[in-house]
Amino acid sequence: MKQKLFILAMGLFLFGCSKPNVKVVISAERFAPIENRVESGKGNNIHSLIAWQHGDKVFELHRQGSGRIGSQSRPSVPVGPSELHNLHSVTKSFVATLIFIAVDEGKLASLDVPVFSLFPEYQVNDRAEKMQISVRDMLNMSTGYALDELAASYSSGNAFTRHYMAKDLLAQFLSTDLAFKPGTRFAYSGLSTVGLSKVIERVYGQPFAVVMKEKLFSPLAIENYRWSNQHGSNEPGADWGLMLTPEDMGKFGLMWLNQGHFAGQQIVAKHWFEQLKHSQFHGYNMGYGLHFWQVPTVNGAVAAVGIGEQYIMMLPGKQAVIVATGANYDMPSMPTLTTIKQLASLL
Repeated sequence: MKQKLFILAMGLFLFGCSKPNVKVVISAERFAPIENRVESGKGNNIHSLIAWQHGDKVFELHRQGSGRIGSQSRPSVPVGPSELHNLHSVTKSFVATLIFIAVDEGKLASLDVPVFSLFPEYQVNDRAEKMQISVRDMLNMSTGYALDELAASYSSGNAFTRHYMAKDLLAQFLSTDLAFKPGTRFAYSGLSTVGLSKVIERVYGQPFAVVMKEKLFSPLAIENYRWSNQHGSNEPGADWGLMLTPEDMGKFGLMWLNQGHFAGQQIVAKHWFEQLKHSQFHGYNMGYGLHFWQVPTVNGAVAAVGIGEQYIMMLPGKQAVIVATGANYDMPSMPTLTTIKQLASLL
């Protein structure tokens, strides 16, 4: 009898533990398949999923789970519309937006400015060769440096470690050897984003994070944010370090969906969004151009994407924005992307 009671108690315990802690805030009958998918675990470790359409929030769901806060893994992370969450490489698209604003404001003549023309102090014998690198090449991850972070796991021997541990980020960017002609190959590297952040600092004369607060966060009414720093330089991680709430991630997406316009302000010129729709390179069933991803499998979406399946996805054909956060690290099946694709089909 005791054995039967023990088995029954264990069964109830395991059943209780296996049921995900999912909170549906806004939904409709048509979104029942999305709720079922997340509650059944098919979205794996998704944290938040929010959709706006025609300017209104039409779906919102949050799921408690394990994850990372900064670089620290935790068995449970705060989850909710106003809880800060790692953006990882979504951060790169915010830095790119500063570059577009710099062109709008005349700080940069165009995206075709040679990057090394902005750094005359670099007078090493490969300077002439590196003058081929344009701001556009860096935005397209075709800088010419043989550093491809997508070629290896971040847990072992990744190119990311070089700049993460570097004491002097500008010196690291300028001194890296050119391995191929800029603009001809795709090599995804955070060092290219670091280089863009140094371009911002050079043309504005301020740290890029200060410029981002002034040019993006303030007009988007984003007040709650945090930066994680590079280990060696202790500078904010331009390529990975931003933490925002899902609600504020949505503001960035809505701004882009509305061609740079938000709350009565033109934050970035409207023509840029059209350019973000065009891929310069392709991989992982997506296109890439100007530090954004193009996602043909999700209604031709334009997206900012981060490891662990962080997404800010703009769907102009649906007049919608979808934001997702989570901790689906090292999962080639991309269960959150599949969930977003299903959600988009129901909008």
